[in-house]
Amino acid sequence: MTEWATIVERAIKECREREQRIRTARKQLERLLELLPEVEQRPFALLSKLDELLEKLSDTLPQQPLQELQELRKWVNQRAKEQLANYTALLKETLPNADIKGRLSEGYWVNDFVEVRIDERKRQAKIGTRFHAQQLKGDISVVTVAEAIQAELKRLFERPFDPEAFLRDLFRAYLLALTADGRSGQIGTPVSLFSVHKFVTFLRQQDRLFQKGDGRHFQPYLPDEFAVDMGRLLERRHTELQGYWLHLHPVRNPKLFIVNFASKRGQNYGLMSFQPVR
Repeated sequence: MTEWATIVERAIKECREREQRIRTARKQLERLLELLPEVEQRPFALLSKLDELLEKLSDTLPQQPLQELQELRKWVNQRAKEQLANYTALLKETLPNADIKGRLSEGYWVNDFVEVRIDERKRQAKIGTRFHAQQLKGDISVVTVAEAIQAELKRLFERPFDPEAFLRDLFRAYLLALTADGRSGQIGTPVSLFSVHKFVTFLRQQDRLFQKGDGRHFQPYLPDEFAVDMGRLLERRHTELQGYWLHLHPVRNPKLFIVNFASKRGQNYGLMSFQPVR
């Protein structure tokens, strides 16, 4: 009797596992149904879900639905190929207010600052800077990538910016960086831009604590946000303070890429200083 009970228990277990796989397949099919109306805009979202379903759960589906889903995959794959063939034009059409340079095979630069790299073979995309980026897997549809670009542009460019306050913080941070280098008071001596960024971030925490009395939450200030604010300052030509003017020192090796948003030109800088106005 024990042997027969084991056989029955094994059959019950297999039924439960099959039931679970069927439930999983049903949920994925319901998700496919939700994605179908957006196939023209987001073909890669549907294609990724189809591939996952066909790869992992094809043995769960009856033969006829399986064949029909394979035909659906061919149709969706064609929509995806058509989007890839017109990717640059569609991306510019989706983001009409953005300055987009480049092409799919080599990558894009948006507003001279946000980099977009798309691997169509792996269906992966990276959108952002070397300090902060979004990673997309599976759905590399134009609309999805455009939404990620918009999020990065908002993070970088839609922060409030007071050039007077920023220049004051920059000068204070520069003096602190000089002290940290053992060159206290030697104004005009170049210091690391990353050292200045560190002290600007520190000063922002101190100011926030003083103004709001709340030191529980650290306010992040990433190097790329700092670089954008430097570019904003250059754009406004607001670089003089207390008889000194801001000077950036370019370097060969990539450090901090800063764009002058007035001239639309940028380069890598590694050092900065305040020089006496002559």
